[in-house]
Amino acid sequence: MPYRDRTTVERWVNEYIVSHSADSLGVAVLDNNFESGPNSGMVVVTLRSASTITLLHPEIRRGMPTWVVTFEGRDASIDLDDADLRLLADDIARLAELRSFLQQKTDEVVLTH
Repeated sequence: MPYRDRTTVERWVNEYIVSHSADSLGVAVLDNNFESGPNSGMVVVTLRSASTITLLHPEIRRGMPTWVVTFEGRDASIDLDDADLRLLADDIARLAELRSFLQQKTDEVVLTH
């Protein structure tokens, strides 16, 4: 499916960044397990005040592709002051917007096929 192709996902992420002035959000599209082809696009988001690895990827749920956010486990706690907590909240809000944007783009592709 094209919603999982790295080239398509990169185009969508770039479109989101330009249309939402979200260049401060650290986003990269990587090869999922270094495969090329339809399952290659995986989005990695760098949070500014938390070193948690954060991934966006589609899963099939109830027969439909659904973008989900994965926060990988941590070995250490995170201590934040007010400023860092606000940065984290802003990053999470932008992450939710990006997830919704990718879902909208995916739904458009699925509905046309």
